[in-house]
Parts: sequence; C-alpha cells; structure tokens
Amino acid sequence: MPMQDTTYRGQVAVALVLSFVVSCAAVRSHRELVQPLGSPLVASVGSTIFRLNKFGDLPNVVGGRDIFGGKVDRGFAEVKLVGIEGETLVLEVLDVSRGSTETTMDRYKPFQRGITVTVDVSVSIESNQPRPVRLRLDTTKQQELVISGVRVRFLEIQPYSVSYSLEDLQAR
Repeated sequence: MPMQDTTYRGQVAVALVLSFVVSCAAVRSHRELVQPLGSPLVASVGSTIFRLNKFGDLPNVVGGRDIFGGKVDRGFAEVKLVGIEGETLVLEVLDVSRGSTETTMDRYKPFQRGITVTVDVSVSIESNQPRPVRLRLDTTKQQELVISGVRVRFLEIQPYSVSYSLEDLQAR
C-alpha cells in the first residue's frame, strides 16, 4: 500500500507541475495569409491582392496563453488593386492593428451557471477610422513590394489584371 500512495503523490505532483508550466506558456502572435504562398496568382482591377489576418493567443489570468487555444483579433493588412495605368499599378493598402483587454476570465464567464454575469471587454484600434493609403508602383523600376512582412512580386502586367506571387517574410 505505501508504494501505491507514493506513486499517486508523484502523479499528482507531475500533473500540478505540468498544469503550471502550460498556464505560463508565453502569449504568441499569429498571422494567417488568406491567399496561397509561392504559386502564381492573378488579380483583376478591384480585387484583393492579399489579406493578412492578425491574431494572438487569448491570455489567461496569470498572463500565459489560454490552454483551450482561444484567440483574440489583432487586426489585418490588406492590399487591393485599384487600377493599372500602363506599367504603373495603383494599389490601396490598409493595415489595421487592434488591441484587446479580453482574457480567459472574460471569455469563459458566460459558461458559469446560476449567476448573473457581466462581461466588460474593450477593443481599441490605432486610429479612429483606418483609411487606406494609395500607392503608385512603377513596375518598370520596382517589381516587388513588402507590406506587413508579405512580399508581393509582380510577374506580369496586363491592361486589366496582374499576375503575382506572395512570400511571407515572417513565417515561422
């Protein structure tokens, strides 16, 4: 019997240490590119060349990441093809960063039963009304553009469309 008691205590100790280590895992930032990387893509005037969604791990009460994998929205970056003027591309760039005070304590409160729950979460955006920036890219001088760590390489320019490829320079 004493052997089983020692084994049980050891298992409990290992479980406690593992739960502490997991709860203290660092909060990370993540990025997800909607379009595929590395292959030739085509966009016509008015199309989105790329959209990069940014999100982060939902922090827990001790500042580590949520063990259930919860995520919070951190914004996005987007490049649109507005027009083509000969060899010059007119692009619209929008890069929005969001901050949030949400934690696991806020998100999982609604699952508590039998009590009234008030959730108070704030989200902030860097500027009041994010406005896109217009760029004019002369492809006779420059065939690449880097926005938010994504390289856009223009391969071919047609009167109403472009062929291009994407590379994530911050891929992990």
